[in-house]
Amino acid sequence: MRTVFYLCFPFLVPIAKNYKNLLYVFLVSAILILVGMYFTLENDIKGYWYVNPIARFPDFIVGMLLFQLYDRLKIALFLVFYLYAAEIPKVYRYSCYYWLPIACLLICLPFQVEMPTRLLSNRILVIGGEISYSFYLIHLFVLLSYAEWQKGSNFHIAWYISIPILFCIIVLLSLLSYYYFEKPMNKRIKTLLNK
Repeated sequence: MRTVFYLCFPFLVPIAKNYKNLLYVFLVSAILILVGMYFTLENDIKGYWYVNPIARFPDFIVGMLLFQLYDRLKIALFLVFYLYAAEIPKVYRYSCYYWLPIACLLICLPFQVEMPTRLLSNRILVIGGEISYSFYLIHLFVLLSYAEWQKGSNFHIAWYISIPILFCIIVLLSLLSYYYFEKPMNKRIKTLLNK
């Protein structure tokens, strides 16, 4: 998904120079996505709105808008969104429902609001942020592989044992992927682009 956003970014730069144009692109894409979400069947929600990078395009535009707007906007309460999340249909929680609260969190950071800044600067959370993309790519493969193995196996592991073990495996694979593939490839690509 990140790659799709990186590929889209050069085409959005001319639009991003003008805040109104970027806002119009966001509004049109958000309206199209909200209408599409309304007509989505329950079984198709995850495929269309969670893992589909095209459907996550407005998320990326929200970040671009925030970059331009962070000094104009006031810090807002975003915890309310989490308290009422259970009342919101799943199709919206997978994407657009969290745009505003996450935007508020991101707006807090430039103002150096002490609590969130100290919390998010924690070394473990920073590493978690660095491996998050690898975690996203790896987790489903590990969980589906485990589920298939459990279906065909006579050896069953209790959930309270399997969940921590699977989590540790996913984190370990994500760390390996980040430090031995993603980071070196990032350096290599930067070197090629700087020549």
